[in-house]
Amino acid sequence: MAVDFAVELKNISKTFGSAAANKNISLSLKQGEILALLGENGSGKTTLMNILAGIYQPDSGSIYVNGEKAAITSPKDAKRLGIGMVHQHFKLVDVLTVTENIILGLKEKGKLNIRAAAQKIAAICEKYGFDLDPMAKIYDLSVSQKQTVEIVKVLFRGAEILILDEPTAVLTPQETDRLFQVVRNMRADGKAIVLITHKLHEVLSVSDEVAV
Repeated sequence: MAVDFAVELKNISKTFGSAAANKNISLSLKQGEILALLGENGSGKTTLMNILAGIYQPDSGSIYVNGEKAAITSPKDAKRLGIGMVHQHFKLVDVLTVTENIILGLKEKGKLNIRAAAQKIAAICEKYGFDLDPMAKIYDLSVSQKQTVEIVKVLFRGAEILILDEPTAVLTPQETDRLFQVVRNMRADGKAIVLITHKLHEVLSVSDEVAV
């Protein structure tokens, strides 16, 4: 039976000066799967996923998305291919609302409809189990809610492949449990998810596959 891969990385290498961050790395992610990417700090996990997200370009190797060879030269290319990355350090504007942050930078024809965007965000939150007020100001949110905004942002922009970089580093155990339930809901909806972590208990509790 043929396996449907959302992403296949083949022999990816990336160096920074004399330091080899990735050397001939091959990795596959199935559709509807949670893949834990495990390794100690500095082992090249984030660099590899930054290549998939278009932030870095590999020195060599190939990337396939949904079976098709892909040229990912920028985050814009990654977005077009349905790839969204949630970084450890949030990129939010504190004085704006949740909705304003999520639609910031999007190019839409005609007048921007904040109400329609807020309704779409509320629908995403209801679908996956996020607890988030679309009209709340970012400065009023907890750390976990700010992370939620970043995840909803990539979903709002059409991501089918999500990369979560150390998402539990800033969360309490209860917040981690809630996040993992949302991640399972996204998997049930067919999303492919990479979870970068170095916490083994998290890997065992939520992932389908593990790459070290």
